[in-house]
Amino acid sequence: MPEKDKEQEKQQGQDQEQEKEMQSKDSNQNEKNPNEDQNQGQNSNQVENKVQGTQDDSKGSANFNKIASIGFFGGVFWSTVLLVLSYFDFTQIGPNFVLERIKLGKWANGNIENLISIFGLGIISIFVAFIFYFIGRRTRGVLPGIFFGMLIWVIVFVVLGKIAFDLKAIKDYSSDTTVTTICLFILYGTFIAYSVSFAFQEQKAYLRGYSK
Repeated sequence: MPEKDKEQEKQQGQDQEQEKEMQSKDSNQNEKNPNEDQNQGQNSNQVENKVQGTQDDSKGSANFNKIASIGFFGGVFWSTVLLVLSYFDFTQIGPNFVLERIKLGKWANGNIENLISIFGLGIISIFVAFIFYFIGRRTRGVLPGIFFGMLIWVIVFVVLGKIAFDLKAIKDYSSDTTVTTICLFILYGTFIAYSVSFAFQEQKAYLRGYSK
C-alpha cells in the first residue's frame, strides 16, 4: 500500500508539472500573438501608405499634364482665332505681335511667322494656366475667368505692350481692334479659369473618394 501511494503521488506530481508547462506555453503564445498582430498591422499600414503615395503621385503628375494641356490648347486655339479675326480686319493685331522684337529673317515671313507665333503663344499660355492654378484654382463660375482675361489684356497691351512686344499705345489702334482684343482675352481667360478650376475640383473629388 505505501508503494502504491508513492506511485500515485509521483503520477500526480508529473501531471501537475505537465499542466504548468502547458500553461506557460499558452501564456508565451498569447504574449507573442499581440506582437505579431501589431507587426502585421504596421506592415499593412505601410503597404497602404505606399499604395496611396504612388496613387497620389500618379494623380499629381496626371493633374500637372492636364493643366499644361489646358494652357497649351487654349493658347493655340485662341491665337488661331486672333489670326482669323485679323485676316478679316476685325483687329489690326495678329498673333505675330509676340515676335515684333525678334528678327527671324526673310525665311519666317507670312505663314511660317504666324505658325511660330501661335506655337509660342501656346507655350506662354502654359505658364498662364499654372499661374491661375496657383492663385485661383478654388474659384468657380464665369466671373473669375472674365476678370482674369481682362487682367491679361491690361498686362499685354498697357503694361508690357511697348516694352516686350513693341505695340503702339492702345489709343492709336482702332476701336474695333480694342473691342475685339478685349472680347477675345475675356474668352481666353474664361476658358483657362473654368478648365483649370474644373480639373482641380475633379482632383479633390478623387482624393475625397479615396480617403473614404
